[in-house]
Amino acid sequence: MAKPISAIEPTKPIDPETVRETNKNELLDALLERKASIESVIELVEKLDERGVLDLLNGLIGQGDKVLEVVMRELNKPGVSDTLDHLLNLGSFLSRLNTKKLVDLAERINAGIDAAEQAAKNGEMTTLFDLLKLFKDPDVNRTITTLFGFLKGAGATQIKEK
Repeated sequence: MAKPISAIEPTKPIDPETVRETNKNELLDALLERKASIESVIELVEKLDERGVLDLLNGLIGQGDKVLEVVMRELNKPGVSDTLDHLLNLGSFLSRLNTKKLVDLAERINAGIDAAEQAAKNGEMTTLFDLLKLFKDPDVNRTITTLFGFLKGAGATQIKEK
C-alpha cells in the first residue's frame, strides 16, 4: 500500500522576469533557426507592398461585406453561371488528357508545320504521281496510319446523350 503524504512542499513563486527572459530566448532561437524563411517572407511582403497589393487586401478585408455583395451580384448576372460551368467542364476535360502523349503529338505537329512552311516557301507543286509516291514514303505512311488510327478511335467511342 502507498504511504500517505505527510509533508507538502510549497512551490516557489515564479519570477515573471525569468519567464519573460526564457520566452524571449526561445523565440530568438526559433527565429534564428528559420532565418532564411523569414527573410523570404519579409521580401515577399515588401514586394506586395510596393505593388499596392497589401493596400488592396486591407481594403478588401475592411470592406468584406460590400465586396462579397458585389461579387454575388456579378455572379448572378445572366451567362455567368454558364461560363463558370464551361470553365469547370474545360478543367475536367484537361485533367483527363494524357499530357505525356500530347507533348509528343505537339512536337510532331510542330515538325509538320515546319515542313509545310518550307514547302510553301519553295513553291512546290504536288502532282498526282507525286501524291502516289508519297504513300510509299515511310514518314508519310506512318502519319496517315496514325491519323486514321485517331479517327477510328475517336469514332469508336460512343458519345453519351445527356
